[in-house]
Amino acid sequence: MAATYRYGDAVLIKKAANTYTTGDVIYFEYPVEEDSLLTRTFIFQRLIGLPGDSIELAEKIVYRNGIKLHDTNSIKHNYFIQTKSKRPQTLFKFYYGLTEGGQVSDEFDYCYSLTSEEAEKVAKDSAIKSVTLKTEKKNNYDETCFPANINYKWNMDYYGKIYIPKMNDTLRLDSISIKLYYDLIYHHEKNNLALKQDSILINGNLSAYYIVKKNYYFVLGDNRDNANDSRSWGLLPENCIIGKVIARVRRK
Repeated sequence: MAATYRYGDAVLIKKAANTYTTGDVIYFEYPVEEDSLLTRTFIFQRLIGLPGDSIELAEKIVYRNGIKLHDTNSIKHNYFIQTKSKRPQTLFKFYYGLTEGGQVSDEFDYCYSLTSEEAEKVAKDSAIKSVTLKTEKKNNYDETCFPANINYKWNMDYYGKIYIPKMNDTLRLDSISIKLYYDLIYHHEKNNLALKQDSILINGNLSAYYIVKKNYYFVLGDNRDNANDSRSWGLLPENCIIGKVIARVRRK
């Protein structure tokens, strides 16, 4: 979220359950257990999907229930930049905001994280040969994307469609869909879960359905191509949310 919030900024967080809307920046506890001395990690990300929504990314564009969501000005993506004959100097990089990224070949090829406005500005400079948005191909399976299963050939730019469960939803379970809901059932809702061939056992009972106990959300980082968000670790349970940002004081 570095494009939206800077180190030293002060934010006001409202603690209020069930008042979240798409586009809110929320503060939450990281929902994945890590092998670290730090037992609790808290982060800011942008709320994209509410309980009961379906989310899909196609060529980096986010669709909520089939409707395109328009990015804020702070959203960043990675761009390939090719210069004509020389390497960008420090003053050049500072002027155009080229702070995250670097050289990607022995020629004059670079990749930097930029807003669309910054990318357009760079492209107009006489020293630049081309500026191209870095985009994954559809069905190019990325094993680092949730749920990390070949039956879901998703990547960071083409992701979903994924349904965001709400409390009391009934989920139909099979050998494929369980990959989406394993963490929800086992980690977030504390059930015993065992998979034996094509059979699913929840708390020792053979199960083809599961009734959801909590509301879930889907979040994305504003630095889209470099974020560790729901595309990487899955659904965000409501009990992990601390609150939403309602005001910010920017450092001078």
